[in-house]
Amino acid sequence: MKILVIDDDHNHRRLLHDTLSVHGYEVVSAEDGEEGFRKIREERPALVITDVLMSGMDGFQLLREIRRDNGLKDMPVIFYTGTYLDQEDQDLAREIGVSRYLLKPTLPSEIVKVVRDVLEEKKRNKPAGPSSAALEEPVFLKLYNERLVNKLKIKNVEIERARIFLAHIMEGIGDGVVVIGRDYTVVQVNSAAAVSLGVAKPEIIGRKCYEVIHRRSSPCQAPDIVCPLPAVLETGETTTVLHTHLDSAGNELYIEITASPVKDSDGRTFGMVETYRNIMEKKIDDELVNLVQKLNETQMHLRLMSITDELTGLRNRRYIMERLEEEFQRARRSGRPLSLMMLDIDHFKQVNDVNGHLFGDIVLRVVSMRIKSHLRRHDLVGRVGGEEFLVVSPDSGLDDTIMVAERVRKVVNDEAICDGVRAVSVALSAGVTMMRENDTSVDMLFSRADTALYKAKAEGRNRVVALP
Repeated sequence: MKILVIDDDHNHRRLLHDTLSVHGYEVVSAEDGEEGFRKIREERPALVITDVLMSGMDGFQLLREIRRDNGLKDMPVIFYTGTYLDQEDQDLAREIGVSRYLLKPTLPSEIVKVVRDVLEEKKRNKPAGPSSAALEEPVFLKLYNERLVNKLKIKNVEIERARIFLAHIMEGIGDGVVVIGRDYTVVQVNSAAAVSLGVAKPEIIGRKCYEVIHRRSSPCQAPDIVCPLPAVLETGETTTVLHTHLDSAGNELYIEITASPVKDSDGRTFGMVETYRNIMEKKIDDELVNLVQKLNETQMHLRLMSITDELTGLRNRRYIMERLEEEFQRARRSGRPLSLMMLDIDHFKQVNDVNGHLFGDIVLRVVSMRIKSHLRRHDLVGRVGGEEFLVVSPDSGLDDTIMVAERVRKVVNDEAICDGVRAVSVALSAGVTMMRENDTSVDMLFSRADTALYKAKAEGRNRVVALP
């Protein structure tokens, strides 16, 4: 049975696709109302699930067009949205003829239940919602425009209040404050920071931090300057470092920075807030400054070493298992997909026995590099055993993760590994699984991936086996 999903957010489309596909529905998707209405006419789905606030034709307009078309007017439509929340919006949607009204986020089990209920009502020839007797066009436009204008006014007021509130907070802090995005772009800055740098605030915002603060053309790198952004993005934790800034006269000042992560509603770090103060001029005591800087570098190095596998450079077992637990809990809260893959080098003991452990270490490092370089940007990888690797794939369905596992398997196997004396071809076996609604712990997910890996080994190795 075919269901059309319309949403301008890729993650929401993917969530609905994966949730419904698992239960046997054929899912097609569209990114906006215009594309959605065209696909409704072409695909003739049994049910439409649509967002409300979209560019161009929004959910209300789309529903209106469906109910005005004699060939489509009985098609059930579910609103799935986090934007229109009040009772008047729901009343208008029902008056036009919506079948159900779901507010984001909704558990996958609830989505499936509502879809089944609506389809069952359609099967019994019962209207899947209130009567869809069309509102007269002037009445619809009046009600629709009133709701739209009201929403925009409320949203603009909320945005302006938030902007003023944030500005007051930042200006009230005596130390310099700079908000920096993942790509090193300065998002916001307060007057104390601008005065320290000798640059007007409008000339700082929107520029790269390394350009305006350090007069550099690329991000700062240790050992000469320690940039806290990579560490904050990696660990999601607050860190304090000793940094350098150039004042308006070009003098180098040492700055103590407290860098804190900025996270989205799902707990993912997408930037950082730097709060800093000038602790000393470089010329006062270079020896002390160098000592503090070396201590700072050592602390950051020890932190990274504590979560890194020394041989391969990948994250170690403790770290990747902690991240798996975090992503598991996030997926349970949000209802978003989470997939896992276990990778194991086939016949690795034979590689060691024939070529020696030193060459075996080379194989592990090369395989690790190939795995990491062919994963997706959001995938997390760690070494969990001698020749075993774990890849955590947030927001990824089973089919996509299988494709990635196949790509990694092929890359590892295609080119021999050599040290200038000998060359050895190695292969990977992979077990892939996806989080289920009834998974109550990470152990269940991990165990299923391990079982899939065992099956891949039993079926001949150098292959990917999935357990949904």
